[in-house]
Order: sequence, then C-alpha cells, then structure tokens
Amino acid sequence: MFGIDEQLKALERDGTRIRTGLVGAGAMGAGLVIQMERAPGMAVDVIADIDIDRAIQAYKESGVPEAQVEVCGSLEQTVKALDCGKRVCTAEKNICWGTPNVNTVIEATGNPEIYTDVVLGSIRNKKNIVTLNVEADVCIGHIMKMLADNASVVYTGIYGDEPGCIMSLYSEAEALGLEVVAAGRSDMGGSDLRWNKESIKEALKDAPQRKMIKNTAMFASFCDGSKTNEECCMVANAIGLRPDVRGMHGPTVSWDDFSHEVPRLLDLRTNGGILDNLGVVERIGVPGDPVIAPLWVFVVIKPNTEYERIQMGKATGCMGLNNRILYMPYHYLDVQAPLSVAYAALQHQAIIAPKGNKRAADTITMAKKDLETGEVIDEIGGFCTAGRIECASFVRQGRLLPFAMAEGARVKRPVRKGKFLTYDDIELKDERSMLILLRRMQDKLFGDLF
Repeated sequence: MFGIDEQLKALERDGTRIRTGLVGAGAMGAGLVIQMERAPGMAVDVIADIDIDRAIQAYKESGVPEAQVEVCGSLEQTVKALDCGKRVCTAEKNICWGTPNVNTVIEATGNPEIYTDVVLGSIRNKKNIVTLNVEADVCIGHIMKMLADNASVVYTGIYGDEPGCIMSLYSEAEALGLEVVAAGRSDMGGSDLRWNKESIKEALKDAPQRKMIKNTAMFASFCDGSKTNEECCMVANAIGLRPDVRGMHGPTVSWDDFSHEVPRLLDLRTNGGILDNLGVVERIGVPGDPVIAPLWVFVVIKPNTEYERIQMGKATGCMGLNNRILYMPYHYLDVQAPLSVAYAALQHQAIIAPKGNKRAADTITMAKKDLETGEVIDEIGGFCTAGRIECASFVRQGRLLPFAMAEGARVKRPVRKGKFLTYDDIELKDERSMLILLRRMQDKLFGDLF
C-alpha cells in the first residue's frame, strides 16, 4: 500500500476526489460510505438501492448533512445535483455507471444477478468496477475480467476482505522470491452444516456486533463454510492454486499455536503434514464460539536459503520445520475496502482478480439437508445448500452445479444431505438470465488449470 496515501492527500489538497457510485447500501455498503467520508481524496457521490431510505441513512450515518443529499430518479437530475455539490440517492442502479461525474462503481449487493448488471453496465460505460461480491466472482469472474481488460478498465475485488488480504501477503512473498506452498484463511464456523439463518440467531443473541449484522443468512454463510470456500476459490483463481481435496481439509488450530502449527500441517504427508499436493488453498478451523473467532489470513512459504530459514523461523517458532508463514491476524472489511477504489482509480491496478485463460477452481453446491423433488433452493446461508471448493476440471466433468446459480432453482429429484448437486438434479430459476448465459460462455472460452 506504499504511496497511495500521498496520492489521495494530493487530490484532497487540489480540491478534487475520486468520484464513485455505490450499488447496494446494506451493512457492507453503508460501512464503506462511512469510511470513504473520512478518507482523503475520495467519497461516494451516488448511492443506488431499491430502498431509498436505506441509501439516505447511509449518508446520514457517514455524517453528510441532510441538506446535501438529494433523491434523484433520472440521469439528468443526478448530473445537475452533483454539479451543485450534492450527494445523490436513487433507486435506479444504472445511474451509478451512466453518470459522467462518476469514474468508479462499487458493487456491494451480494446478489449475483445484480452483480452481473452492474459489472456489465460499468464496463460498457468505461467505469472501473470494484466488487464485494465473492459469490458471483467465483462463478463468472474470469469472463468479467476479460471484458474489463478489453475495455481498458479495472475489475477488482477488495482489500479488507480475506481474499484481498491473502493476495497482499502472496504479492509480498512473490516480490521477495519466496516459494508459496499454501494460502488461506481461518474458518470461523468449522464449515458445520448446522448453521443457517435461524440457528445463527441464538449464537448472535448476546454478541456485541449483533446490531451491525443486518443479514443473518449472510453471517450464517461464513459459519457453514460457504463463504470460506468461496473466498479460497477466489484466491485460487487469482493465484493459480488448487484445493488439495474437495472442501479443503480444515484442521483445527488455536490462535496460540497458529504461527508454528499451520506451517507444520500445510506440508506434504511425507514430511509430516496433511497435504497430497503443494500449491494449495486451505481453511483452518477455529475452536470455540464462531461469533468471536479470530480472523486469520496466511501464506505458507518454503524458505530457499539458510538465511530465510533462520530469520523467519526465529519470529514464528518454526525452526525445526520445512515451512514458514506470513500471516495477518485481522481484516477490517469495509474499513479497508476504500483502498481498492484508490488503487483502481489512481494506479489502474486490481487488488485481486481472476488470472489467466484457465480456471483453477469452482465453488459447487452441497445439500445441507435432504432435498425433495419440487423444493426450491433458498439463499446462501439458508436451510438448503452450502458451497464447497473443487478443482475446475472435476466440476466440468461431473456437471456439478456452481453455487452462485443454486438460489431459486427447483429440485427435480431427491438429493441426500451431504451430496453435491449437478445440473441434472435441478431446474434453473431462469435459463435465460445473464448470469447463466455468461457462465456458459465462460465455460467455452476458459479451460481448466487443474
């Protein structure tokens, strides 16, 4: 992140800023607005949300005076309001990417279908696109990145979320010539299928962050392993890593043992580890209450010299091991996410994005319960399904259902709990949706790395 602070401060001194539009004023989007109001050289000029009151509240919570906020229903109104120094709330998401004043669009909806509209609209109008939508990225991110490259705009995930933080550690390791053998994150709920949008409410009842969690289904998706698997899939496709096994191993490691136990475990079986392959993504289970679990991201590296072994081993207690670790014991999602906007707009650089013309991994759909014929699959973090990572070639060969395409699909034949859904098990919600069409096009254009 070197130097970006001075670039932003220079914008502030000149009385200019990065002009952005935000689609989705939920918990993450609203938090991002709050932080961008405090950051130099950037702000959210337009917020689009189907709930106008939620958009207005996001500005209010960020400290923007009420008199400075205007509700607009057209592009013409929006341009006039922005020219007068106002901030705009709208129910029309196309205003975000259609407004000449805006140069970067932030997609924060969590909805893969809306993501598709926002990303395509932004690319078509030559706007950089910053997305918080991991679900959609691991489904159709490769083709979106290709389209963005062709339009000479940036397509990027965010810093502050686990994939972006892992990517920063990986970049550091690569820049130093360190050999990366594994990368991943903590798994706060142990990928336990008992977690859903109702069961998680009891766990959250006395949690200090309860008021900030507006979507219990989304929070449950972290605890049932869906988000962990999706985020590791995003990392796999950005770096070129693979899952060692479907869903990853997920050994449990306490925080006290983390810095030396993770590099010991993430080694080949022949060296006393748990892996059959090196160059993998992995999740590490966290003992205890998932609501207060620490959030770790890490990269395990293999030292190439005695100097590296000694210097890095002393710091982490790994002197007798083959591997060492770079790690970050925190991430601050929407607090750090504005840095992604700055890098896209000022350095034309992605924090994290799919890499190359082959896909490493996919996130597929597991039944969280017995699914019966005629049942309609509910949302991520709901009662029906969870996401699990798998090598891209196995997904293609087995016609396994990408997780982002599961919601709203109707079950055509019974699927037992713990089994993985295929295209033959379901009827998609809308065969003609742009998400489905882009996924099919991506399958034709991009091969499999593993």
